[in-house]
Amino acid sequence: MKTRYAYIGVGIAIFAFAWSAIFIRFANEAPPLIIAFYRMLIASLFWTPFFFIKNTKQKKHPKLTQKHWKWIILAGLFLCFHFATWITSLTLTTVGSAVFMILLQPLLIATAAHIWLKEHLKKIHFIALALTIMGAILITWGDIQIKKEYLIGDILALIGAALAGGYLFIARLTQTGFVGTKEGLHLFQYLPIVYWVATFGLLVLCILSNNSFFPYSTKTWWALLGTGVVPTIIGHSLFNWAMKHLPALTVNIALVGEPIGSTILAWIFFQEPISFGILLGGPIMIIAVILVVKSPTKSET
Repeated sequence: MKTRYAYIGVGIAIFAFAWSAIFIRFANEAPPLIIAFYRMLIASLFWTPFFFIKNTKQKKHPKLTQKHWKWIILAGLFLCFHFATWITSLTLTTVGSAVFMILLQPLLIATAAHIWLKEHLKKIHFIALALTIMGAILITWGDIQIKKEYLIGDILALIGAALAGGYLFIARLTQTGFVGTKEGLHLFQYLPIVYWVATFGLLVLCILSNNSFFPYSTKTWWALLGTGVVPTIIGHSLFNWAMKHLPALTVNIALVGEPIGSTILAWIFFQEPISFGILLGGPIMIIAVILVVKSPTKSET
């Protein structure tokens, strides 16, 4: 039953992620790092009360060990620097190149899960990953430019993808008992700390960058609230929860739906035309997701 709910949760999360670009566009008065800081601050404040819930209906939460704390703090730092490197990459390379690097995240996650979680890949998964790369190329082809001056931006975007994958990978490790206690942590124990670590990290980066935390227009504040609630409290939180109940590749390959959803929403809100690349690459990526869902990886452990 939880597996079925996890699939539904992933679908809702992808829809929530698709709104991220829309809210960021509405909040463009604020610098990118400030947007990232406020979205994490809002999510952190929301989740903090849940951290102090000691019991569920069935049993007590497992105790947080020193090993847990190390992994959780690392996940928070990964999330913080994911935002920092991804946002910075957009100023140093083309949007298409940056998006393409992020769409490589399922490949990175699949490799990590294969090695450390023994979630072995089958032939169908390699086909799905190949389709993902093909779809990513078609979606971003018109904007991808391989030039020396874009190299730093491309590297930062790739690092951002790896950091995002690492942050979600740790969610699976800590919630399924691969580190710390065999029982695995509850989402309420794990997520608030991760979010607060990312929030304080982004706060430091904002201060070092001399970014202004205020004043902004009412429209910008509402958009900042939207980034905190929809793609973060709903999207990121559901993704973290799903990492406990579904294989790592199954969850992460669904991320390819984000640019498709964002494109449709941008067409609705900003009348931006849907590119030919999306029309070609989108269905290919959807096929890749279906292949993985129909034949999920299985761990030997």
